[in-house]
Amino acid sequence: MYSRFPLRLGLCVCLMVSFLPLLLSTLRAAPKATKTTHYDGKVVPLAKLLDKIGSRLDGDASPFWLALVTQDEKIYPLIKDDGARMFFKDARLQNRSMRITGRLLEGTHLLQVLEVHSYVKGKLHEVYYWCDICAIKRHEKQICDCCNGPMELREAPLQD
Repeated sequence: MYSRFPLRLGLCVCLMVSFLPLLLSTLRAAPKATKTTHYDGKVVPLAKLLDKIGSRLDGDASPFWLALVTQDEKIYPLIKDDGARMFFKDARLQNRSMRITGRLLEGTHLLQVLEVHSYVKGKLHEVYYWCDICAIKRHEKQICDCCNGPMELREAPLQD
C-alpha cells in the first residue's frame, strides 16, 4: 500500500525551508545604527566615581569598569572591547584629557570607543604603541607580535 508519509514530510520540509529566510532575518534584526560622536573628557575608574556619590562597585568588578567623564560632567561607562582596551591595559592614559570618537549603544549610556586621541598642550595627538625594531603600530599596550620586544607609547600630533 502506498504511504503518504514521505510526501507529507517533503511538503513540511519545503515549507520550513521557504520560511527560513524570514525567520533568520527576524532573529538577526540589526540594531539601529547609532551616530558616531566626539566626546572630550577623561577616562577614569568607575569605582572612584561611584565612591564619590556614596555607592560601591565590587572589588572584583573594579578592574573591568572604566568611564569617560566629559567636560560637562556626563558619565559614559566604556565597553571593554578592542577600541577601549588601551585604557584598561595602560593606566598612563587614564585621568588625562582625551577625545574619544565613539557611539552610544541604543537606549544606554554605554560608550563603544572607535578612536582615541589625546590632548597634549591643547593639540590633538594620535595615541598608539610602536615597536622600533619591527616598525609595527598597535592600539593597545602589548609585547610586539613579531619580535616579542616591548612596544612604547607614542603620541603623534595630528596633521591639519
